Amino acid sequence: MRNYFLLDSKVTARADAALNNEMVKKLWGSFSLSCSALEFTEGQPFTFVVGKIALPTLEADKEYALCVEENGAAVVGKDYGGLMRGFASLVMKMEFDGEVCKIKTVTEQSSYNMKNRMLHICVFPDNTLYEIKKIIRLAGLCQYTHIIIEFWGTLQYDCMKELAWPNHSFTKDEARELIREARELGMEPIPMFNQLGHATASRVCHGKHVVLEQNPRLQPLFTPDGWAWNIHSSKVYELMKQVRTELYELFGEGEYMHIGCDEAYYYTHCEEERASLPDFLKRLTDDVVSEGRRPMIWMDMLLERKKYPNCTATCVPEEVEILQGALNPATVMVDWQYRIKEAPVPTLLSLKDSGHDAMGAPWYEPGNYSAYVDTIVDNDMFGIMMTTWHTLKEKMESILGCAKKCGTVTFPWSNGRNREETAAMLRRISFEGNDYESSGWTRKDIVDHFMK
Repeated sequence: MRNYFLLDSKVTARADAALNNEMVKKLWGSFSLSCSALEFTEGQPFTFVVGKIALPTLEADKEYALCVEENGAAVVGKDYGGLMRGFASLVMKMEFDGEVCKIKTVTEQSSYNMKNRMLHICVFPDNTLYEIKKIIRLAGLCQYTHIIIEFWGTLQYDCMKELAWPNHSFTKDEARELIREARELGMEPIPMFNQLGHATASRVCHGKHVVLEQNPRLQPLFTPDGWAWNIHSSKVYELMKQVRTELYELFGEGEYMHIGCDEAYYYTHCEEERASLPDFLKRLTDDVVSEGRRPMIWMDMLLERKKYPNCTATCVPEEVEILQGALNPATVMVDWQYRIKEAPVPTLLSLKDSGHDAMGAPWYEPGNYSAYVDTIVDNDMFGIMMTTWHTLKEKMESILGCAKKCGTVTFPWSNGRNREETAAMLRRISFEGNDYESSGWTRKDIVDHFMK
C-alpha cells in the first residue's frame, strides 16, 4: 500500500472562507518546500478538505479532528481557532522525498489537557518587527490559544508621545500586522499595559525610563523612584483609561486586558502607601470590566510574604484578604513563581478556591513549566500563561516545550530535542527569507549570555 497522500503542484481546498488568507497559503507553501501551492473554494464552516475524503468526526471535547487518506486530507475544528490548530498539525506532517511532497495516512484528535494555553511576549526596543512576527508564528504552530503582547516603550500612543522611545518603537499600523497574523493563526491577541509597577517600560537593572528620560517634568505621574505609577494622581487614572482605549481599538474585539500590577516596590516597602492599594485595584478592575474586558493581574503583590518558600509574595498577612477581595470578580488571577519546579505550585493552589479564575505563569525552565502544567491539570484550573521576558532569544525552545507539556502534537519525527525542533519550525515560518542576522533566534553566533 502507498500509505501516503501525494500533493500536486496545485491543490484546491474546500474550506471555511476565513481560512482563505495569506498566512495559511504561506504555511502550506513553506511546509511543502514550495512543491505545492494552495487555492480555495468555499466549503463548510470550520472545515478544510483537499482531495476526495470524508470529514472526520469531531468529538465534543476536542478542538480539532484530522484525517489523511491516500486520496485526500481533511480537518474539522470546533471553531476557527481549532481549525487552525488542526491545520498546523497537518502541515507539520508533510514530508519531501526528493521528488514529491506527501503526507502519511493518519487519524488524529486534539489531545490538549487544558482549554486556555496562553503565551506572554514582550516587545523590547531591541526587537525588530520581523523577530516579533516569527515569535507569533511559532506560537501559532505550537497551538497556543491566546498571545499576550506587551509593548515595553515600543508602541506609539496618541495620548502621550513619551510612552514610546523615539526611533525604537512601532507605529500602530506595524502593530496591526502582528495582531492580524495572530488572528489568522487562530489565536486571540490580548493587549497588556502594566498599570502599577514597571512604569519605566524598561527592566529595572538597566535604569532606563521611557517617559522621564524624555520629559522629567512628568515626574508627578510616578512614585518618587519613578518605578511605579502614582495611584493618587487623577491624571494617571485618565492616562490609563486613554491607553486602554487605544489598545482596545488597536487589538479589536477580545475578552481580556492584562493590567500587570506586579513588583511595585515603592508600595511594597511603605505601609502607608499600601493602604491605598485596595481602592486602586477595585477602581481599576471595575473600570476594565465596565469597558467590556476581563482584567488579568499578576499576583505577587496580593500573596502573603514568607508563607510560601522560594516564592515571590509581598503582602503582610492581614492585607491578603483585603487586597484580593478588592478585585472585580471577573478578574483572572495570574500566578508567576519561577523557582518552583515540583507540583503542586503552592501559590497557585492557594488561589483555587478564591472565587476567581486562576492560571499559572511559568518561565523557561522545563521543571518550572512542568510543575505548573501538572498543578493546573490535577486541579482543573483555568489555564497557563507561559512567560518569556528578556530570555526569549536564548530560551525560545521553552515556547515549544511548554506547548508539548500541554498536549500539542508537532512533527512526526519529534524526539524531545526542543531546541532543534524550534529551529526547524522557525525555518518554515520565515516566509520573507533569512540572511545570517535574521535567521534563528539571535542576530549573532557570539552573544552575551542572558542574565540569570
